[in-house]
Amino acid sequence: MLVDTKFEFGYARDANGQENLIYMDEVGTPDSSRIWDAIAYRSGSVVENSKEEFRQALLRHVNDPQLLLDYSRFEERNATRRVTLCRLVSCIRYRRRMYPWRADYQPAVVVPDRPVESIMATLADDFGLADS
Repeated sequence: MLVDTKFEFGYARDANGQENLIYMDEVGTPDSSRIWDAIAYRSGSVVENSKEEFRQALLRHVNDPQLLLDYSRFEERNATRRVTLCRLVSCIRYRRRMYPWRADYQPAVVVPDRPVESIMATLADDFGLADS
């Protein structure tokens, strides 16, 4: 159940260099919204499904959580990205088993048959952050 959501706006230049006010973030996702379990809510409980669950799980999957939290350690983070990515993929696999219903929040989004492999291919091909 979508409880509330935030809207983020900002200015971006178009092809002609003109600044335009644009909407800059997704809406209706655990990253930008509070989403409660509707069945639990009808039973009198509030069970929030938010990005914080995923964030905490990711931090538990790395040896040094401060590496992901401290922006001044970006170079070190970059140097260890392959190990961190393997842990991230492990975390994604765990969350996918735990929350398979999350894809239903955005019915227009097509979840690939092999989502982890799709993520790894994107990280490798588009960002050079993983081995292809």
